[in-house]
Amino acid sequence: MAFTSSEIVSRVESEGYCVIPGFLSRDILQRFMPEVYRRFDRQSFNGTIGHVRFHNQKYLQHTLAVHEEILKLYLHPFIVECSERYIGGDVHLQDYRIYQNLEGCKMAWHVDNKQTLEDLSSRMLENKGLIAIVYLHDVDHGAFEFVRSSHHWAWKENRENWNERLGEFRDDVVTFNELAGTLILYDFRGIHRAQPFARGLPRTAMFAQYAGVDWPTGEPIILDSSMLCNLSPKDRCVLRFGRKASSPTWPIPVDADQRPPTVPAPVSWVARKVKAIGRIS
Repeated sequence: MAFTSSEIVSRVESEGYCVIPGFLSRDILQRFMPEVYRRFDRQSFNGTIGHVRFHNQKYLQHTLAVHEEILKLYLHPFIVECSERYIGGDVHLQDYRIYQNLEGCKMAWHVDNKQTLEDLSSRMLENKGLIAIVYLHDVDHGAFEFVRSSHHWAWKENRENWNERLGEFRDDVVTFNELAGTLILYDFRGIHRAQPFARGLPRTAMFAQYAGVDWPTGEPIILDSSMLCNLSPKDRCVLRFGRKASSPTWPIPVDADQRPPTVPAPVSWVARKVKAIGRIS
């Protein structure tokens, strides 16, 4: 590990972020990324578990149940330790996702110190929290961007979207073009976005938002019971065992209507048989 947790917390306190290259090895990535890409190739519908699509983004469905290595990543002792040190006590996983930003994605400058309500509107919060982003492949476009030191002042204005104020902080924008396995930790009160890109392959990353246990719980957590044999008391705290979610699943609530993926109209067995007989005769 390039930094100690104390050094990371100090950097986040000062600048709002810290970058840890090589946090996740390519060997570990190779264990679960084939399954991640396989699920990004199919849309969830009628019992098929893959991804949900929202505008120019894809989100894995049931992220924590896709692979045991993914669950381990969200419970990684070093990430949890940094979160606890930064927040000042026990933490829980508030929001989480593995997602792809697709070409044409135009994300607004925003902050994440908020609670998403049932109607998908937001209520701004003033608490301190830490977000972890792990790049799941090498990134040279569509990178994560953060406004240096904005966590010191942005939260005071009770504002989620900062697009109209870009001129005030343009010179403080840091862009993170980094290799696969890079971990970026940042204060969720800081202004950030994904850099827009008009052309190029999807940018795939893991996102985890940690908050103190006395703050809103966040999105529903869905797990695979076969992966839960060796959870520690701390793991169960992070995963909010026994606590009800305070927000719906983002970006599409689990009980929302969703259009099925576009597929060719089915051809009946009889029609196929008649067509085949016609070819033979």
